[in-house]
Amino acid sequence: MPCHLILVDDHPALTRGLAALFSQEPDLAVSGQFATGGALLAFLEGAPALPADVLLLDLHLPPPHDGLALLPRLRRQWPALRVLVFSSATSPGLVAQVAAAGAHGFLDKSAEATDLLAAIRAVHAGQRVFPARPGPRAAAAPHPAAEALLRLHQLSAREREIIGLVCEGLSSRAIAARLSLAEVTVATHRRNLMQKLGLHGVAELMRFAHEHGL
Repeated sequence: MPCHLILVDDHPALTRGLAALFSQEPDLAVSGQFATGGALLAFLEGAPALPADVLLLDLHLPPPHDGLALLPRLRRQWPALRVLVFSSATSPGLVAQVAAAGAHGFLDKSAEATDLLAAIRAVHAGQRVFPARPGPRAAAAPHPAAEALLRLHQLSAREREIIGLVCEGLSSRAIAARLSLAEVTVATHRRNLMQKLGLHGVAELMRFAHEHGL
């Protein structure tokens, strides 16, 4: 029986290219291709039985279902689905968080096709495939996307809500009135979220929010 795959990446050209690659392998078959976590969840929830063996998952997906957010739910609801994270956002901290969240492997998108195929087959066979140790690039300069993703997941739901209101142009006083909070509480949330994100000023916050769909 072939290994059935689901591909999730917000770049359709990449998933089409991967599907073409996998179609040349007699032991691999693509069951679905999706650009968002929401589409993946709808597919899995609507299937009468688990439709695939291995999920090839990018981390940088449109919110609210980015890869890191999806992993715990996938482990909880579909424990038999093996997940191989395939991402250009790499850092030792991110790889460790991905492993802790329930992924069965992690591969950098810069990997050769032969390495990707080997990783898929290994994960399908029940193995865990993670970097043995950080490469020189990761150790010297963690990928900015990886760092941004880690910072995003430090934010509370309230802090995300406040970011959205700041981006609407509301002052701390207006946000406090909207959320029925004390103005000092809003100011504290704003200070904390700026520290977590490593940002300085409203302009940087608005740019970060736009880039990451907050």
